[in-house]
Amino acid sequence: MAFLLKVIGFSDSIPGFPYTLSGGSTTAVTPTLTWTMCPGVGKEDGRAVTIFSISLSKADSGVKELARHAMKRAKSLLLPGLLRCYGAAEHQETVYIAMEPCEPLRTVLQQSSSAQDGEDGDEEEAFLESVALGLKAVGAALTALHHNNFVHGNVSSDSIFVIAGGEWRLFGFELLSTFNEPHSVYQRHCLLLPEGRRPPETLQTNYEASRHISNIDSWGLACLIYEVLGGPIGRARSLMQVNWKANDMRGCRSLPRTLQSGFIGLCAANPKMRHDVERFLKTSEFIVGSEFVKCMQALDELSLKDTVERERFFEHLTEVVDMFPKRACMCLVLPKLQASFKFGILPAVIEPVLKIAANITAPEHYAAYVAPIIIKLFASQDRVVQYRMLQRASEYASMLPATVVNEELWPFFASGFSSPVPSIREYSVRALVAFANSLSEKIMLTDIPRFISQLQQDTEGAIRTNATISLCLMADKIPTADRSSILVYGFGRMLKDPFVPCRLGALRSFRTCLAHLTPQHIAELMLPGVGPRAVDDVREVRQEALDVLREAIGRLDEYSTQASSQEAKAGVAAASNEAPVTNKKQTSSWWGWGRGATTTTTTSSDAKCEAASEEGGESAFACEGESNGASKCLAVSHLPTSSAAAKAMPTTVASATESGFSDDDAWGTNDDEISFKVPTSESSGTMEKSTNRHFDTNNITQPATSGHAMKLRKKGLGAARLQ
Repeated sequence: MAFLLKVIGFSDSIPGFPYTLSGGSTTAVTPTLTWTMCPGVGKEDGRAVTIFSISLSKADSGVKELARHAMKRAKSLLLPGLLRCYGAAEHQETVYIAMEPCEPLRTVLQQSSSAQDGEDGDEEEAFLESVALGLKAVGAALTALHHNNFVHGNVSSDSIFVIAGGEWRLFGFELLSTFNEPHSVYQRHCLLLPEGRRPPETLQTNYEASRHISNIDSWGLACLIYEVLGGPIGRARSLMQVNWKANDMRGCRSLPRTLQSGFIGLCAANPKMRHDVERFLKTSEFIVGSEFVKCMQALDELSLKDTVERERFFEHLTEVVDMFPKRACMCLVLPKLQASFKFGILPAVIEPVLKIAANITAPEHYAAYVAPIIIKLFASQDRVVQYRMLQRASEYASMLPATVVNEELWPFFASGFSSPVPSIREYSVRALVAFANSLSEKIMLTDIPRFISQLQQDTEGAIRTNATISLCLMADKIPTADRSSILVYGFGRMLKDPFVPCRLGALRSFRTCLAHLTPQHIAELMLPGVGPRAVDDVREVRQEALDVLREAIGRLDEYSTQASSQEAKAGVAAASNEAPVTNKKQTSSWWGWGRGATTTTTTSSDAKCEAASEEGGESAFACEGESNGASKCLAVSHLPTSSAAAKAMPTTVASATESGFSDDDAWGTNDDEISFKVPTSESSGTMEKSTNRHFDTNNITQPATSGHAMKLRKKGLGAARLQ
């Protein structure tokens, strides 16, 4: 870059030229001058420009005169249709001109031709519309020059540049002269132009420059049309080469039909019969009948129209906007539509805006041209505008940048939840689904649950239903950590709604989002809420509730299976790390009170006793001393080992029904504590109660039947209550 700056003279700052380069360079070759074009920016305001430069250090006197003349005219002329100049200077034998950002017409058309090879009829029509608008802009610039007694003298495809919006602008001021100027720049240097671009009268030796001088530009405009559209259909955008003759141009028959008559008038050999540019603009059907040209003119005159006329124009624009060039729609139509908002936003403007936006796929272009318009439309106080924007949210929401949605759009969007218009409230909650991908985590966790809860209490049943459905459709966008709780409470509160679609919506939402709910929420919150709907008055609700319950139970069953598998793996891993320990009491016990058994205390302080049963099958007590002087006794019943006892033992445990208890009987939780005195020799057969109860040890040695023991436990009676 430093070498490039040095080559074109930018190694040092230029006095009176506050612009710097910001990119690579291209070359614009013309028959008169060869310009180097570089993008640049202003040092003070950061304005984007295109810097035209030409080195004069090795140039002849003619080139120096033309370059300095072009710089002079660019600085002094400010007319519509001309390429706008922001500043110019000459420094160290180099001329610098800062113009508005642009590209040569040749480059733009060649790029368009290669990118749209094999295009359809609609694209070709859009191209012709852009040419019509370009010819109108160039013709308006020439007309303004003529009204100010100037003749351009160098109109061709080489002197046309295209700005950002796709509009054509006229440059190439090196031959620009005034009327009746003796020995003008044009007269002295017109020989530099190719023969085909020079009017026939200028080729004569006795040519009088003072007569019909404005018709020189008419011939130049005909040259421009021929170079852009005069080639064969397959080469329509490749531009004709400069080595063509005047007879070739006058004999061209491949132009559009609506352009034929006007073109013939521009290239008449007799200057007296040649049409001037202003007449061509007024009579050419190619320009006058162009929908694109008429719509662009109407957009410029919107301030002069009343509300009815503007509404009618927007409706017409919606019908024809698909035929317009896409680049021009983005860069020209959208800004003009946005500018019309200062006269009031009409609902009809939404349709053409969204039609144009649908053809914009680049995110940076969408953010630059469409997003500002969307924000202004949402900020409108017109309820019809708000309603239509919410209704069409799915068409543009995914293309808006997330920062724009969260910082600029959301405050206006959220106001729709509290709108007094039911349709706006309804479509506000519907549009949430389209914007869910762009909403921040903070909004999803705080604002969304609050607004959903608010709308679930709305007076309109349809709004309550849609609020639940909207939450269901946004389920996967809610942060995982809080997703289950937000969903289970959001759906659960609608299960008792009197509006049948609300209950159905809640049940179907539960069924759809079952995978997002935790097993704990399913078991503790969802099932108790869904269960009563299985006996709902409406058959469809009952059926849906039963389907939800089946799937929920299946989900819990899967969870239980997985948990059991994990526990088994954990047990195997723990067992492999520990030595096996054999406990005779645990292995020999078939059924007893070992877990949750009645606790008994003794009056012995440090006694630690255990009465083990012998092989005869007697019952046993296990007593372990406590530090407080009491001992807890564990009563365990063992199976008798004798064959007779084995035959007398029941093979199964009696069920609750057989034992005389139903499922409604309560289970005891607080068993009584029984205290024992340590047995002495004086009372070897019995034990006295330490408080006010008597315990007969003879009864304990005989095990109770399994059914009787279960009955006692279900009634809240412990083993110590056996008499």
